[in-house]
Amino acid sequence: MKVRIKIGVVSMGIAFLSIKSIQEPALFSVPSNFPGPGYHFEGNPITKAGVDLGKTLFYDALLSSYNTISCGSCHQQSAGFTQHGHMLSHGVNDRLSKRNAMPLFNLAWSSSFGWDGSVTQLDSFAVSPITNPAEMDESFENILEKLRTSTLYPDMFEKAFGSGEINSERLLKALSQFMITMVSANSKYDHYSRNEGVKFSEAESEGLNLFKQKCASCHSGELFTDFSFRNNGLIMSDDDKGRFEITKRETDKYKFKVPTLRNLTYSAPYMHDGRFTTLEEVLEHYSSKVVKSPSLDAKLENNGKAGIFLNTDEQQKIIAFLKTLDDENFIQNLSFSESTLVNEIPRKNIDAELRNFRITDVATRALFNKSIDLYLAIKSAIEIKNSLQVADLARTFIKTLNRIRITDTEPNGFFENYQQKLFIDARRIIEGENFFAHQLDYFDELSAHFYILIASFKVNDKVLYFNECLKSDTKWLSDSPNDASISANCNDIQTKTLK
Repeated sequence: MKVRIKIGVVSMGIAFLSIKSIQEPALFSVPSNFPGPGYHFEGNPITKAGVDLGKTLFYDALLSSYNTISCGSCHQQSAGFTQHGHMLSHGVNDRLSKRNAMPLFNLAWSSSFGWDGSVTQLDSFAVSPITNPAEMDESFENILEKLRTSTLYPDMFEKAFGSGEINSERLLKALSQFMITMVSANSKYDHYSRNEGVKFSEAESEGLNLFKQKCASCHSGELFTDFSFRNNGLIMSDDDKGRFEITKRETDKYKFKVPTLRNLTYSAPYMHDGRFTTLEEVLEHYSSKVVKSPSLDAKLENNGKAGIFLNTDEQQKIIAFLKTLDDENFIQNLSFSESTLVNEIPRKNIDAELRNFRITDVATRALFNKSIDLYLAIKSAIEIKNSLQVADLARTFIKTLNRIRITDTEPNGFFENYQQKLFIDARRIIEGENFFAHQLDYFDELSAHFYILIASFKVNDKVLYFNECLKSDTKWLSDSPNDASISANCNDIQTKTLK
């Protein structure tokens, strides 16, 4: 059946795309200040079930070889779907890739993907990170087996595609459907561009004019990229030759894709290798540190001199303008958030989640108790605010949980459910490395989920205590009574004993 796509216009100057053969609300919006998208929707019509499936897959660590990282591990919403604070993206077993994670939004307009443009179809984009040994390091054969034997995915695939068949094409198309919906177009600049009653400050207006003169020849249009590949004069090494590695043309050496400039406040560090941590460093590079080479972009050479001179005042005005491209609504949009996949457990109902299982296998009990020891070690690191140690222990915690196998159907389904929740909690803690407050928030969720798992399977060889501060709704497990280490100022701690 051929799918007809219709573009219409609604209020607030936003165009919408609706798929007429599917009677569902519009799931993809084309802002009125944007050009038409290049994605071929007729080959992958967007449906709510498809987007839901894609989102679940995007945040599921089953797509990696050790079930420890997901697409969302390196593409975090709070960082504009980059990996905040990391020069290079981190893969399984904390392996380092050779490039900085690119942002994921407005992908329906892109004609190539990745810093070197090695992929030209969004539906194939996920193949490289999934199979790359430095990233997710998994085979599609293994992934499909995990998905087919899960209690979750057969039904989701059937709802999305009309049958429960799970194959790589459907997996990739579901990921595309979710990523296509990730449109960032509600920045201050967008409201200004659409004449929606927003005015720029003097610095922002002057910055826009300077930007048009100095930067817009490459970072052009409403998407702030011309999607080309250019050598921008960085000091390079032969470890990464950029576009040359795809085309093998000498003229493409050290050329990388021109990135969008939207959401820069959230997506530091910058450049293909994350070498710059601030926008000031970026503009200082273009102003005075561009290095000449045979493939240097011609736009960066003027009268024999390399670079685009900008004095300090001009740099600050351009930065003022660039910050108008930040889209806080996009960063906080729950439609794209991992948090909406896992229901947080209300304090009053936490015991309602408990089940009555018993594990007698010695090896399985040993792994459970090793995970308990690791949890307590994480708690100790939390107490001394050692963020790096917390992250390292959380990685080991995930690996230990991943080794546990339960054969009986009912307890296995329950275990897998909470295992996945704990994986998500632990990954959030890992992603919060160097951000202790972030880690503390997710340690609370991990504690609640871990309590339910341990209390339901009755595997603890030592007496444990589950503590709740009723005032702050903070939760933690300990191996000693009257432990107020996580919430020292709490005077209404409620404790349950796990024997």
